[in-house]
Amino acid sequence: MLEVDGLSAGYGTVEVLWDVDLEVGAGEAVALVGSNGAGKTTLLRAISGLIPTTAGEVRFEGERLTGLRPEQVAAHGIAHVPEGRHLFQGLTVRENLMAGGYARREGAELERAVELFPALGERMSSLAGDLSGGQQQMCAIARGLMSRPKLLMIDELSLGLAPKLVDEIVERLADAAGEETALLLVEQDVDAALRLATRGYVLETGRIAARGTSEELAEDPRVREAYLGVA
Repeated sequence: MLEVDGLSAGYGTVEVLWDVDLEVGAGEAVALVGSNGAGKTTLLRAISGLIPTTAGEVRFEGERLTGLRPEQVAAHGIAHVPEGRHLFQGLTVRENLMAGGYARREGAELERAVELFPALGERMSSLAGDLSGGQQQMCAIARGLMSRPKLLMIDELSLGLAPKLVDEIVERLADAAGEETALLLVEQDVDAALRLATRGYVLETGRIAARGTSEELAEDPRVREAYLGVA
């Protein structure tokens, strides 16, 4: 479904990514892990059209996305949950969710979001800025799902959240993924990411350093020592 081929990108004259190859199949959950500053967020921004690429291609269902504007990328069926959530703080939860589904004004999608995250159903009239960190993350993910995307990309799911809450969100995301929605999960919490994903990539200093199934990466000595704290 998603094909990233030889992608290089950065900010101005500063190159951050070099020759990155990555694939996500239909209905698949794929993790992109690595340390802070490895270029994970930059890769998602390049796929979404938020920053220009300097080399390589991004294709989705065989169509070239390279050079398209963010709204054109979204129209292809890609939703991006950015690092830091970026909710509309002065709007209610309901309004934030409806903004995510602006192209699909269907009540069924709102019902699905509440079914996945029941806590949001109790806060529909609350301002997004009044939610807890965990509730804001749920709202950001649900907003991404409102357009019924073919691919949902989530940047730093666990940032600032308690481990128990991360486990809860991961469990609910597993229910959301499937035949209709593939997942590309960018995460520093490698253990959580590999539990949700079937395959993964390790990004180090802007390059893909390792790839494989979640089981293979979890058993890789380099991954275990660098990211799982196991010598």
